[in-house]
Amino acid sequence: MSSLLAAQTACQPGQAASPRPQAQDGDLERQIAQLERDRQDAFVRNDVTALDQSTAEDYTTIGSSGRISTKPQMMTRLRSGTTTVLSNELDSLKARVYGNTAVLTGRLHEVSEAAGQRKDEWFLFTRVFVKVGDRWVAVAYQQTKAGG
Repeated sequence: MSSLLAAQTACQPGQAASPRPQAQDGDLERQIAQLERDRQDAFVRNDVTALDQSTAEDYTTIGSSGRISTKPQMMTRLRSGTTTVLSNELDSLKARVYGNTAVLTGRLHEVSEAAGQRKDEWFLFTRVFVKVGDRWVAVAYQQTKAGG
């Protein structure tokens, strides 16, 4: 089963239409937030291997421009070096876990450079992780431009 399908079927048939996150588990919520910090650090280091290993094969992302990208497209862009993430900062992280699926929302401040132009931007984002075996992988991401 694809990891995205696993995320979509995290609520079993017969459950209420509005799934409830499992009981608050501060350690698990901190672990999910740390996964995102590690991902963002990997972007700054341009650690393509770490990002490849922590991203599901059927990963999709929707950028602030509304463009949809797949994992292969993301990895090609990272390897090309056309965009360099100079720094980033996360705040307002909120993780909710539904069985083997975690939804993380937060705010990202990113400074990057592309085609000689420096960008200093703020985003609101949602990332979805699915637990595969004993590790969590990113399956989806969406970001929206926000004010600082």
